[in-house]
Amino acid sequence: MKNLFGFFVVTAIAAMMLGGCMRNDDEPATPVRPIARLYISIGNYQTNTSGEPIDNVLLIDPADTTGAALGVALSHDSEALQGGAGIYFDPFASAVFQAGYGDGRGRDTTIRIMNVGPFGVLSNNTTIQYRGLNAMRGLVYHHLSEYLYVANNSTEIEGRTVIYGYHRPKNRSGYTRPHKVLRLESSMRPWGMALWGNNLLVSNSADGNGGISLYDGLSDVDSLAADFSALSTVRIEGATSIRGIAFVDSLDVLVAADYGTGTVNDPVMDGRIYIIDGIKAKLAPGSVTTVTPTRTIQGALTGLTGPMDVAIDPRKDRRTIFVADYDTQVSGGQPGRILRFRLSDDGNVAPEASVSLDTLNNARRPFGLFLDVRGRPNSQ
Repeated sequence: MKNLFGFFVVTAIAAMMLGGCMRNDDEPATPVRPIARLYISIGNYQTNTSGEPIDNVLLIDPADTTGAALGVALSHDSEALQGGAGIYFDPFASAVFQAGYGDGRGRDTTIRIMNVGPFGVLSNNTTIQYRGLNAMRGLVYHHLSEYLYVANNSTEIEGRTVIYGYHRPKNRSGYTRPHKVLRLESSMRPWGMALWGNNLLVSNSADGNGGISLYDGLSDVDSLAADFSALSTVRIEGATSIRGIAFVDSLDVLVAADYGTGTVNDPVMDGRIYIIDGIKAKLAPGSVTTVTPTRTIQGALTGLTGPMDVAIDPRKDRRTIFVADYDTQVSGGQPGRILRFRLSDDGNVAPEASVSLDTLNNARRPFGLFLDVRGRPNSQ
């Protein structure tokens, strides 16, 4: 009996200790080893029918090393035959979501969903297809409501762009009508998206607009919002063509990529990265304000030509910005590079690390980024 009593005591203590160490429902599990994986969606595709296919999802792992160069650890074919757009990883779903790129003419109307193994290895799982997904850009997954949201840059619905929402997307396959249709203001051309709790930050890619808008109550909005209006908007002074954005609540900072004045066929080396500290106060409800960036990374040393997307490593020992540059290239190479800067950088500064993505003389142009960082940073 004494031994039995002792067993119950030990079991109770163990249960209490386990309960005290359990994570909150809104926190991903702490990995056994540190994770710093940069998922990259490639926007171009192989146009030569006799050439080697271009894998359209790349993985840099680890992405936070300081003593070693950045390098592509994995290339994956998601079957986005005409290039990928935004990309998003969710640790709860253990899935990567990739939007197919479209220009409004139905080139690719498919969202591809991949499973992620313990070591970051990808495997194709399922797809969502819908004719309205004809100009996809950024996408995010709100895990508490289990909704995937994707920005569509086409104005086919009454001259307005749309954010589509899909509930439990991993359970869908093939042609699927969206569960939410959020019609935006007529001036909005959505590109990048970032979650802020139950709210959504969306960048406006319209030429010269420079706007980033806040939409609140994401999980509470009706399935058909005929007029999904922004709660507030900031416009970045001097911005030309805003693309992807990244936001970190705990640091109260927003970073935005400005593609500049060039085009894919006529690149101009005037891309910029804007860093705005104290962004939350600038997004006061009901406000539309123009803000001056706290810091701007620009100039010849930066290597920035056509930045498409950004990601932030918020950890205290790193605090860096990853940039997907669609057009920049080194001498003798093909366009498409990943650049890494310090979050504290300002002005005409060289990146602390970079890597060209071309392979077998084929360009691989990065369109979207997602950085998964958990645990202490790698030291080398």
